[in-house]
Amino acid sequence: MQFKAWMVIPFLSIFAIAGGTRDFRYSVSDEQFKDNAKILNGENVCIDRDKASHLEAIHLKFPLESATLYLRSKLKGNQYGWFSGVIKSDCYKDLNAFNLQANHLTALEAVHMRFYATPHMRPFQDESQVYFDKKYLYSSRVKTLYFIQNGKWQKLTPTSLTGIVEVDSLPDSTMIRIGADVYRAPMTFAPVDTGLFFATLFVPNAYPYTAGVHVTNGKRAKLKSVVIPLDTLQYEIQTEVTKEQVIATHSLEETEALYDRFIEDLTAANIDRSGTAAFDSVYPKKKNPPKGMDSMHTQYVAYAATFEATRTRARAMWLSERLAKITTMNQVLRARLEEQQKDTIQLEVIPESIAKTDSGIRICFNDSLKRTQVEWVGLLDSTLEDSVWIAESQNPDAMRFVLTLENKPVWKYDGYRVKSRHQYRFVRLHVRFRNTLYAGDGKFILPANLLIEPEVQEWLNPKKEENAPTVVADTVQKEEKAPVAKPSIEELSRAVAEIDSGTFRFKNRIVHMSPFGIRKTEVTIAEYRDVMKDSTTKFTFTDSLMPVHNVNWNKARKFCKAIGGDLPTEAQWEFAARTGKNEGSLWRLRTGDQAFQYAVFRADGPQRVASAKPNAWDLYDVSGNMAEWTRDSYSWFSFYVEDEDPTGSFFGDSRVFKGGSWKSKTEDELDLTDQDDEDPRYWANTLGFRCVFPSKAQGKPEP
Repeated sequence: MQFKAWMVIPFLSIFAIAGGTRDFRYSVSDEQFKDNAKILNGENVCIDRDKASHLEAIHLKFPLESATLYLRSKLKGNQYGWFSGVIKSDCYKDLNAFNLQANHLTALEAVHMRFYATPHMRPFQDESQVYFDKKYLYSSRVKTLYFIQNGKWQKLTPTSLTGIVEVDSLPDSTMIRIGADVYRAPMTFAPVDTGLFFATLFVPNAYPYTAGVHVTNGKRAKLKSVVIPLDTLQYEIQTEVTKEQVIATHSLEETEALYDRFIEDLTAANIDRSGTAAFDSVYPKKKNPPKGMDSMHTQYVAYAATFEATRTRARAMWLSERLAKITTMNQVLRARLEEQQKDTIQLEVIPESIAKTDSGIRICFNDSLKRTQVEWVGLLDSTLEDSVWIAESQNPDAMRFVLTLENKPVWKYDGYRVKSRHQYRFVRLHVRFRNTLYAGDGKFILPANLLIEPEVQEWLNPKKEENAPTVVADTVQKEEKAPVAKPSIEELSRAVAEIDSGTFRFKNRIVHMSPFGIRKTEVTIAEYRDVMKDSTTKFTFTDSLMPVHNVNWNKARKFCKAIGGDLPTEAQWEFAARTGKNEGSLWRLRTGDQAFQYAVFRADGPQRVASAKPNAWDLYDVSGNMAEWTRDSYSWFSFYVEDEDPTGSFFGDSRVFKGGSWKSKTEDELDLTDQDDEDPRYWANTLGFRCVFPSKAQGKPEP
C-alpha cells in the first residue's frame, strides 16, 4: 500500500492538540468561583461550622493560612465555592491524602486544577469536593486522583495520612506559639507530621511552658500543658544600698563605691544565675523521647532546644519579679553613674617621675589605685629652663600638675565584680608654677594594658570623623577597610551558580537531577573572543557585553569544552531555569511581577547580559534576550525520558534550543518548558548559549 503524506496530517494535528496545548476544560478559572455560595447542610463536610447552621463561601487568598482546612466544593453547573475552617478531628481519619510537594505541585497550581477518580473522564466529571491545606490535597471519596497536564493524564501519588493535634482544656485567652506562628486556644492542628509535635503555651497568669505529644498516622493526639501560676514561689533579695544614698553622692567615686557594695549584696545572696534551684524544683522536667525515637533525632533536638529556651524565659520572668526592687536599684545606680560620667573634670596630681628627653619633658603619672596611669611627653613654657621644671616638680607648694579629662573610666571585671577602674580620656595638661598657669604642648601615652580595651580603642578611633582628642597612642594604628565594590558585569558573567540535586516534572515525568554548576549569564562576546580567537564569526551587535550570537552548536560546545564545561542538557537547562518548579514563566511565580522585569523580548535587539531580573537561583536571561543551545538531540518521535539526568533523544540530527529571544512577540513564546530545534550548523542573531560545569563534588565532563 502506498503511503500518502496527506494521511499523516490529521494524526499530527491531533497529536499537537493533545500534547502541545493546555485544555482549559480540565481546570477551574477564577471566574467560576462564587463568593456568595453556601453549604446549608455541613454535616457531610470535614470543616467545623463553629456552631453555625451553614457554611459561608470565602474569597480564597494566598498564601494559605496555617492550621486551616479549605474545601473546594462544586456547586450548580460549572460553579465552585471556597469554604474554610478548623478541621473536624473525627472526620480527618477518613480522608485520603496527597502530598503536593511530592507530586511537584504547589497549592497555587492545585487549586485551579480539576481532579478525577479515573483517567479518561469527561471534563465535567471531576470530584465535587476536594480539600486543601498548605501541604496536602485530600479526597473524602476516592484513594486515587488524576489530573490533566500538558495534554496528558497525570496520577497523584498518595501518601500516608498525617496526624492531628487538639489543644483544649485551657483558657480561651491562651496563646499557642509554633515557630513564628501564633494561635489562640482552643485549636486543632492538621496536618501534623508523625513523630514529636510541640508548641509553647502562654496561659494567662502562668509561666510559659513548651508541651510535646507523640503523633501517629491518622490519629488524634491531645496537647496538654502544665499550668504554673506566677505566684507559685515567693523569693526576694535585699540590699543595704538605698535610693537616697545614691542621689546624695557628690562624686563619681562615691557612686562607684555604692555600686560595688550593691554587687557584693547580690553576691552574698548567692543568686544562681545559671538556674535557680527554687524555681527548677517546681518547673516541669523535659519529656523523654517517645518510643522509637532517640535523643539525637532532629525532632527531639528541636523540642529540647525550644523547651530549654522557654524554661529560661520563664525563669527570667520569675527572677525578674522576685528581683523587682533590686532591678530598680540597679537602674538608679546606672543612671547616676551615666550622669556623673558626662562631666569633664580637672585633677591635681603629683607625678611619679619627670625627666628630660630629646623631644622635651616626659612626665609619668601613676596613683596608688592606678586609676590615673598615663605618660605625657611634650614641651612646657619655653621661658623657663627644663631643669627648673624638673627640680621643682616634687615640691607641691611650688608646682602643681592639673590633668583635664572626661570623667568616664574603663571598668575591668573579675566575674561580676569590678576589679579596677582606669581613666583614659585625657584632654590637656596644665602646670601651675609660682601662681602662673602654663599649658603643656604635647601628647598623652596610655599604657598597653588600657590600649587593648575595646572601649578605649573605640574612643581613640571613632568611626565617624570628629575632633580628635589630644590623646596620642603611638602603638595604636587605625585599620582602614576597603569599600565593598559591586561586581561588574564582566565579573558577574563569569560567575557560576551551584545547583543542588533535586527532582522536578520534566516532559510529564518526575525525574531526578544530580548537582551541577551553570553560568549565571549567557556567554558574552568578549569572553567568546578571548577564548576562541575566532575571526570567522561576525556579530550583528558589537558591544562586548552583549550575549554572543551568530554561533552554531558546534562552536558553542567547543567553547564550553575549552573552559572545562559543556553545553547543558535540556533537563539541566530547564531545571535551573525553572528553579525546580512546575511553572514555565518566572513572573507567574510571584504576585504582581511582569514579564518585562525578567525577559528582554518584543525588542529591536538584545540587551547586555544581566540587564533584567534573575530567577530565584540567580540565573539571568533564561527567558528572552537570546535563545540558548542545549546539548540534546531532537527527534519528533522521541518518547523515552530517563528517570535520572535525562539526556535527550537517542535519534535525530538537530539540536534543541530553549528560552525565546529578543524577537519573541508574546509571553507564551518565552515558556521555559517549550523547545525548538535546528541543524547544529545553524546560526542566528537570536541564538546564543551558556555553559554548565561539574559540581565541585564530581569529576570532569564527559567528552
